[in-house]
Amino acid sequence: MAGPLRPGRAYRAYRFPQRKGGRLWRRPGPAVRLGPLAGGALAFVLAMGALAGTAAAAVIGYLAADLPEAQDLASVPVPLTTRIYDRSGERLLYTLENQRRDLVGLEAIPQRLQDATIAIEDKTFWTNPGIDVGGIIRAANANLSSGGISQGGSTITQQLIKQRLLGDDPTFTRKIKEAILAIEATRTFTKKQILEMYFNQVYYGNQSYGVRAAAQTYFGVADLNQLTLGQVALLAGLPQAPSSYDPIVNPDGAYARRAAVLQAMVDNGYVSADEAAAAQDEPIVVKPAATALWAAHFTFRVREQLIREVGEKAAYEGGFTVITTLDWNMQALAEKEVKAKVDSLKGANVNNAALITMDPRTGEILAYVGSYDYNINTPKMRGDYDHAGIALRQPGSTFKLFTYLAGMEFAGLTASSRLYDIEFKMRDGSGQVYAPRDATLQQHGPTTVRQALRESLNLPALQVARTVGVDRIIDVVGQLGIQREFARSRLGISFGIGAGEMRLIDMASAYQVVANMGVRVEPTMILKIIDPKGKVVRDFSKPEGRQVLDPRLAWVMTDILKDNTNPQASFVFGPWTTIGRPAALKTGTTDNLQDVLAIGYTPQRLTAVWMGNSDNSQMYGITSAMAPGVLWRDYMKQVVAGLPVEWYPEPDGMVDRVVCVNPSPYGGNGSGELPGPFCPPGFRFTEHYLAGTEPKKNDADFYTSCGIRLAAPFADWQADYNRWAAGAVNGSYGYGRFNWQICGFSPSPSPSASPGASASPRPTTTPRPTRRPRP
Repeated sequence: MAGPLRPGRAYRAYRFPQRKGGRLWRRPGPAVRLGPLAGGALAFVLAMGALAGTAAAAVIGYLAADLPEAQDLASVPVPLTTRIYDRSGERLLYTLENQRRDLVGLEAIPQRLQDATIAIEDKTFWTNPGIDVGGIIRAANANLSSGGISQGGSTITQQLIKQRLLGDDPTFTRKIKEAILAIEATRTFTKKQILEMYFNQVYYGNQSYGVRAAAQTYFGVADLNQLTLGQVALLAGLPQAPSSYDPIVNPDGAYARRAAVLQAMVDNGYVSADEAAAAQDEPIVVKPAATALWAAHFTFRVREQLIREVGEKAAYEGGFTVITTLDWNMQALAEKEVKAKVDSLKGANVNNAALITMDPRTGEILAYVGSYDYNINTPKMRGDYDHAGIALRQPGSTFKLFTYLAGMEFAGLTASSRLYDIEFKMRDGSGQVYAPRDATLQQHGPTTVRQALRESLNLPALQVARTVGVDRIIDVVGQLGIQREFARSRLGISFGIGAGEMRLIDMASAYQVVANMGVRVEPTMILKIIDPKGKVVRDFSKPEGRQVLDPRLAWVMTDILKDNTNPQASFVFGPWTTIGRPAALKTGTTDNLQDVLAIGYTPQRLTAVWMGNSDNSQMYGITSAMAPGVLWRDYMKQVVAGLPVEWYPEPDGMVDRVVCVNPSPYGGNGSGELPGPFCPPGFRFTEHYLAGTEPKKNDADFYTSCGIRLAAPFADWQADYNRWAAGAVNGSYGYGRFNWQICGFSPSPSPSASPGASASPRPTTTPRPTRRPRP
């Protein structure tokens, strides 16, 4: 910084403008040269001759001691608007702002807007040293007469100092500090730099800071060169008293202020009288730019992620450009399909739905629908409530993923492990009798893990839950990335079939692990966060995954769930949910039909769907296959239409074995072991196993000469299994699919008994279910 003012040296304070040809003409000349801060203070004293003297200089020196530096004008953070875009960076979804501000360079501000502002705010701006001596004297006289601060006499530079550095405390002390800094700022910055900072700083009313934000707020204009002279004059007149001259609430005041600006422009030679008159005749039409809010629930979740990354203050004032993961075309499709499907099911009392699509390889959320319609709110359809990312709902059978994975990890279950679809009764932790049933109200007897998942049977899943215990299931929930606290001691085995509450986004993120062959990738809604200088401060476009599940388990589970979209493998779900290419799917239904879900995936896309009512009222006459399953199908067909058909290669460390299982889509029953001497000849199915878990022995201890040997997995269930066996041998549980012969149980001698029962369960010649099971 230069040294202090030197005695006996002449200093040019300012140059008055001259007229030439009816317009203001600024004679080129050297920039205003002043001393440092102390010298600036002394120059101010000299300019205010009436206050000159040793005492005044001492006071000013004292005040200058704790002033900020003038160069802080350029470094003090200015609150800027943060903008949130879709993944293309073209569609603006939302803005975050404490002050609506959009920075603009002086070269983008039309000359007439500069002239209008200078004419009404500081007509000596180009030549004054940061203060206007004449204006100060006029203001001082007015203030002495009124006994307080009634006029400011502030230049553009002083206004900038006040708003950016000092605040607007209405005291003489602050005014003196403001003047000192204004002089120093004029020495530090060029006039064009000061004017640009002013245009980006000043408040124009209605939460608009800076002239570009003001033009958008009042006229919906982003390009300032499109402003008319009347609009230019109105904007230039606002900073002095934004509320008093607000064209929205006080149009008369706005007309009067605009007229004053236009007259000042005429007086200073910036426009002709005719131009001003024409501008004054323009009607004031306020056309504010609409505030963008697209994909509302997604956008609000993006805001939460942004705040976690940079903090709330920075999120609202940092001026970031946030490029999200949202695929706008996919989002529009998702919203359309959700509305269409809900509308088609209104007669079944279905009023709401949510949907999430992600890329399971990257965790990027591509589409996100939190409700049927964000702008509609009824008891059954709370549109503004995010049912995808906030609502806790029971997941139904989609939760069985965790239960069966726990069985595979901790109890050695395989796809062909034998389970039992037989009703039982037991006491829960509170002493109440728990008597669960399948949704179909049927009992299919001995079945395999594959068939139990394929038909979404509850009773086998409960057997697994009791085998591994609730703690193990919760461990798998956490292993797949869901961080939730569960009251473990209060949970019974019903937890294994979805009795707990989960968020749809959590379920989708857990299925992502399986869909990505055991690699966990944290879901993200943001690709990049870019600061106002164009620097990428956060980059989520290259995620790092963690192997949290054996890829072989993920592959086996996916292979099982693939049956649910194949009409040749699953008569329950396949006809409803096929998308014309391999895809894995699991659906879920809760008690009293309060929630129905479908979660399915290909290697490239995963979609989770929930349907129900916000008030938990019951739906009627639907299943998870025909409601969310069909929505999933119709939507996913379009989502993957442009993608190559892909499926997962079988990982290393797998072996195949032919086991004793009924291969018919209506079968699934069998021992699940190597075929023994009494395994029915047609019961042969090639199953996949993790090396070392494949069956090692045949099923001679299950299929015997007298039929199957039925032993309950838990002693306290044996009586219930015996009751089932007594009915089974009499045809009670055939459903057109099975005939049972069970050691120790004989058919009753009645006409209704199944004649010619075989020594093993087998499908009829043309198996047809007596009723379509409810998934």
